[in-house]
Amino acid sequence: MKLSLFFLYVFWLFLFSVNAQAERFTFAVAENEAPLSYQQEGIVTGIIPEIITLIFSYLPRHQVTLKSYPWSRAQVQVEYDKADGFLTYPSKRRKQYSHFTSSHAYKLDFGFLIYHKNNTNRSIIESANSFEDLGNLKIITQKGAEWESDNIPEFMQKLEANNLYTMLHWLLRREQGDFLIAIPEQAKYLAKKFGYQHLIAYRHVDFINDSQIPFHLGVRQSHPFARELTEEVDVVLKNEVFRKQVQDIVARYR
Repeated sequence: MKLSLFFLYVFWLFLFSVNAQAERFTFAVAENEAPLSYQQEGIVTGIIPEIITLIFSYLPRHQVTLKSYPWSRAQVQVEYDKADGFLTYPSKRRKQYSHFTSSHAYKLDFGFLIYHKNNTNRSIIESANSFEDLGNLKIITQKGAEWESDNIPEFMQKLEANNLYTMLHWLLRREQGDFLIAIPEQAKYLAKKFGYQHLIAYRHVDFINDSQIPFHLGVRQSHPFARELTEEVDVVLKNEVFRKQVQDIVARYR
């Protein structure tokens, strides 16, 4: 009898191990925000999908499937248990339904000035140490962008566009403004798409408030392994080799 119970216990442990190894997670990503995350010829690709895939490569007993949606819908998929997680900024709203890693996996860095290589004010842009140094220049901004309204001083001369596509056209083709603020990965990707890649230049500055936007891996709170997965991922995120691999991914899109 005791022997039978022992074998039953061993069998149960075996089943538990198999189930743990076969645990699958579905992560929602944006389908149209290149190069951060987008779908191309039916394949989900971009910086965010690559980083998620990289994270799970360090966790071989788990498997991940990526599904792309418009970003607003992707978040709803996680909130209403249609997807298991995402890689994004851990806002107060998202924390209400998701458990996030303590460490960030990636940072969107908006501390870059994007400008035309042949801009006559290039020397001013490249030597500026504050917005005051750029006060006589014109910045191209995006209508309704709350981050810009919070971080760009009122005294700056602004030219407002509806989207980043128009902003780049005005900057690189029409030369209507002197510079704009964006992440270089996205600016360079779109510049190449429009054939402006030979015209674009950028520099990093440290005088823009809140320029670093951390992206953490989040798992819906209703998932039975939400906390366990984020704890495992936190270990991965502290790995120096992993951090270097993330840098390499981002570099390929610049």
